[in-house]
Amino acid sequence: MTEKNLIRVYTGATSEKRIDIIIKNYTKFIGIVDGYTDGLRYMIECEKESSHRQAAGDLGVRVQTGGMTSDPTARKAINNVITREALINCDFSGNVLDGVDQAQVYIRDAYILRNMRKDYNLFNSQLGILGTEKETFTKYLLKEKTISDIAEDQGITYESARQQMQKIKVRMKKQVKRFMDGQPGGIA
Repeated sequence: MTEKNLIRVYTGATSEKRIDIIIKNYTKFIGIVDGYTDGLRYMIECEKESSHRQAAGDLGVRVQTGGMTSDPTARKAINNVITREALINCDFSGNVLDGVDQAQVYIRDAYILRNMRKDYNLFNSQLGILGTEKETFTKYLLKEKTISDIAEDQGITYESARQQMQKIKVRMKKQVKRFMDGQPGGIA
């Protein structure tokens, strides 16, 4: 599944399917979300730059006025950070989207990415329910250990190790789904 398709599928998925997507793509999931966030930031900054040049009638010559020194590189870096933080937090107050024609599209995409990030963070926080199995399962998710490795480490059969990982996945899915679906009583 390509990254674009992953986001499209994720957007329309049930909580259970979203958890499956996180598990299957655990090693690259947050990288995909961050990559798309940076892509949105890039498109916003390019659109703002283009709008600013058009409004100023840019002839390609920069004229400094007022005796104030300007540092366009620092200003651009600061704007990039502000825009990225706005996308991550979905806080579009101020002038973050000024000069952007597709603001509603960017806002919608930012909310999708924020929800993906929240789901991923929820999943990670719930790994604590695994106790002593957490380390093994995390290494399995990170593809640092295969089922064969786990079987060998624990002195069990491949099938037993596969069943163990499957039981952990089911337990994690049940725990995370409970919170995603807003079901109270997840503690007892």
